[in-house]
Amino acid sequence: MRITMVGTGYVGLVTGTCFANTGNDVTCLDVDPRKIDLLNDGHSPIYEPGLDELIVRNHKAGRLTFTTDKPSAYIDAEIVFICVGTPSDEHGCADLKYVLAAARDIGDAIEQSPGDTGGKTDERRAKIVVIKSTVPVGTNAKVKAEIASRTSKPFFMASNPEFLKEGAAVNDFNKPDRVVIGCADEGTGNRLRDLYDPFVRQGNPIFVMDIPSAE
Repeated sequence: MRITMVGTGYVGLVTGTCFANTGNDVTCLDVDPRKIDLLNDGHSPIYEPGLDELIVRNHKAGRLTFTTDKPSAYIDAEIVFICVGTPSDEHGCADLKYVLAAARDIGDAIEQSPGDTGGKTDERRAKIVVIKSTVPVGTNAKVKAEIASRTSKPFFMASNPEFLKEGAAVNDFNKPDRVVIGCADEGTGNRLRDLYDPFVRQGNPIFVMDIPSAE
């Protein structure tokens, strides 16, 4: 699958690299050019055992690319994972400004992407937008509204919370004790099941539920 990870922090970088390692075409997008230059040189901006080797291997194989160019990152993506930070605001609540900014960029990209066939928008080409950032219940609805304010073309939403521990994130991702997927339609659930199937072949479960439950 063609995947774009928005944010190359701990979650986005580990997730994107591991997806690339199972044969997906992954683009990691970040607004920090210094971080992208470092990654393109084969160096990780975070320390995580085993991650540097995976980055180099998949980057050389052409399955893992790093960019600051938003239009090129979004245009061909089938699935977009939002993995930006959600720092605490002055009241101790999750600050969603980076998540919502990513949603606006994604909405603009969907609006500009080819998606019309014979005068009708082809839902088979609609992007799946997955929130992997740590967010409160109701964030998917806010992101959906933000994207819909920028485009009338179809897209699908999903929630996919992360359970990575620093220092063991690569192993946690490759051998998860469970995967949680929240979605509103069977097609999105099946696509994400297929994406995660290589990581649960030891028999651990993939739980598919509604979006608020996953959040």
